[in-house]
Amino acid sequence: MRSLPFLLSAALLLAGCATLNTHVEPKTDLTQLKHVFVQQNLNDNHSLDVMIVRELQAHGLQAESGPMTMMPLEAKAYLTYRDEWVWDFKDYLISLGITVRDARTDAIMATVNYSRPSAFLRSSFNMVRLTVDALFNAKPEPEAKPAGGDQPRK
Repeated sequence: MRSLPFLLSAALLLAGCATLNTHVEPKTDLTQLKHVFVQQNLNDNHSLDVMIVRELQAHGLQAESGPMTMMPLEAKAYLTYRDEWVWDFKDYLISLGITVRDARTDAIMATVNYSRPSAFLRSSFNMVRLTVDALFNAKPEPEAKPAGGDQPRK
């Protein structure tokens, strides 16, 4: 019976664990991006695109948002985002995923996903900041080596 308060507090702490996963494609250097476009989600009622643009600008990038038809020719990459909200007398952002794509080839350059089960840990602005920071601090994945090591084939 004495361990019940300890178990309850441990369960509460573990219930608040957040996950942050980033992936940058090999040979991709996101620091070389100068102009980025954020594709606006038509169902975004929280102005996440504006928050993402502000955070990209804080990283020294020229950034703007809107529908894909408004993407400027100078944009080298564009970002799409997925958001998940929970409502409890107010909307709380609990999951944000960002994908960076090459504006010319549409190839995925990088992805980042941040999820948190508890709505009370961070504001949506702080969640956007943490997600964008993780994206630009991530290192490219090493290229996969062929099976059999470095020995040449005969």
